[in-house]
Amino acid sequence: MKAVLFDVDGVFLSEERCFDVSALTVYEMLMSQHFLKLMPSVKFNTINDSEINLIRQVVFEQDQILNAMKSRGLNSNWDMLFIVLSIHLIDLLKTLSAEDREAFLTAHPFTDVTLQEVGDLVSKQQVDFIKPLHFIENAESGKTQIYRDLRNYAAEQLDTEHTELFEIRSPLWEISQEVFQEWYLGHRLYRKVEEKTPRSDFKTGYIYQEEELADAKEIQGLLKDLEEAGYKLAVATGRPRTETLVPFEDKGFLKYFDESHIVSASEVLKAEEQFPELKPLGKPNPFCYIAAYNGNQLDQYQNYAQQQDQVFRDEEIYIVGDSLADLFSAETTGATFIGTLTGLKGKAAQSELEAHHADCIVDNVLDIRKILL
Repeated sequence: MKAVLFDVDGVFLSEERCFDVSALTVYEMLMSQHFLKLMPSVKFNTINDSEINLIRQVVFEQDQILNAMKSRGLNSNWDMLFIVLSIHLIDLLKTLSAEDREAFLTAHPFTDVTLQEVGDLVSKQQVDFIKPLHFIENAESGKTQIYRDLRNYAAEQLDTEHTELFEIRSPLWEISQEVFQEWYLGHRLYRKVEEKTPRSDFKTGYIYQEEELADAKEIQGLLKDLEEAGYKLAVATGRPRTETLVPFEDKGFLKYFDESHIVSASEVLKAEEQFPELKPLGKPNPFCYIAAYNGNQLDQYQNYAQQQDQVFRDEEIYIVGDSLADLFSAETTGATFIGTLTGLKGKAAQSELEAHHADCIVDNVLDIRKILL
């Protein structure tokens, strides 16, 4: 059966609020009295949009860091913010004694209090916000390779063998992911969806400020016409499930997708928990695209993770995305890739997508009509 497998951010919805929240998460964990305490006077409960914009420009070095990570195939906001936070944390830990460093790196359990305690020791240190850019520019492309390089960087900079804190699903990764979710979902939805107690009660949720990248009615018309033309429609996204379903329902897109063919970061995390030896399974690993096409059958997760090479080669399957992570997924699976120029880099992404031999490039998602219908 012919199919169109869509990414979400940079295709249907703007990534801007996700990037804002990523920056807020890094900044809160560095500065807040609840974490590393480098600037405990910052009042996160009254922060406004202009302050958020300034924080993002500082944390991501005028978005250069985001662009560099995207160019190396890193797609998940959870991973991007974690890499940035980790480089700053490594830099701070270098100022401690070897004994204090090892105590932090091997702390069990590792909690918010662990960060607060090391915060007491580094509270007078300054953050060099350009450091993550230097790291990512020298890292090898690919999620697996970047995490490998991060652990090697930690081992070298901290003179330690204990680098487990800087891998996916480590306690530090989990805390940063939770803080992002609180900002994005808001404390009420966070409690409901994550079934965890939020750390604060002032975060109202940026999920309610999503912006579509083309007229919502026109997108609905496109999806309806694709469905009527016999295409199976699916979504494979680095967003968590709730952050996908809520705006899709709000904008009238959800009715065109069978929810079993929507695979998100939430399902990727489940797969990584089930098969930790196979992680990372987030893009550019095509796991989510293969799962979305096949209806997200839990008992097939291992096959989705291990049987990927050219699995779509003999089918009429299109992957529509804005990033190299999506393009690499298409290359691995043998799908035809259609790149949209509505992601972080906008039209400037065209030369990068062309350099990696994108099959087709369109200005926005509505233009796929010319190719598929």
